[in-house]
Amino acid sequence: MKKRKVIGYGVAVVLIGLLAMCPFVQAADEGPLSQKGTKQIGVNIGYGYSFSSNRDIRFAPVYPYIGYVFTDPVGKGWYRGTGECILEGDFNYVYKGQKRYATGVTMLGRYNFLASSECWRPYLQVGLGILGTNLKMHNFGSGLNFSEHVGAGIQYFWNPCNAVNFEWRFRHISNAGIDHDNAGLNLNMLLVGYSHTF
Repeated sequence: MKKRKVIGYGVAVVLIGLLAMCPFVQAADEGPLSQKGTKQIGVNIGYGYSFSSNRDIRFAPVYPYIGYVFTDPVGKGWYRGTGECILEGDFNYVYKGQKRYATGVTMLGRYNFLASSECWRPYLQVGLGILGTNLKMHNFGSGLNFSEHVGAGIQYFWNPCNAVNFEWRFRHISNAGIDHDNAGLNLNMLLVGYSHTF
């Protein structure tokens, strides 16, 4: 019990520290995520479900991540933006249909649109991942699988370095032919989360 309290206090101190130091951070001319070298850490959680697949499942995803803006702003007008690479942890608990899990890691490429306002940052992203799972389904033969991601979202920055995230993502999981049983799984996800840029 004591150990839990200490961990809880530690997490609270870190979050308060991140929020407190933000007003002293100078944002780039075009606001958050507009400067090459900007980093962000965050976590998204949400709800996911399968469709056009041989099994109806529901799951709870948790995706901690770290991102790095690797370009200066490019383009003009509505499509002006920056490129960002993201390394994401991939943790999923399947709670309907069966009690199972899937865990792994994903690399994402994201394009952040800068043209709207400094508070709102819409984005598009694609990615590839690898994951292990103990899912049991017809024609889903391998515990080692790969995933492709396509998504869109928006971040709302309430100050120059703290944001709330809203995201939709499509995901396809299959074993890429490692096993003859390779029916695959199509998933929709709705995510919400927090991010801190520095």
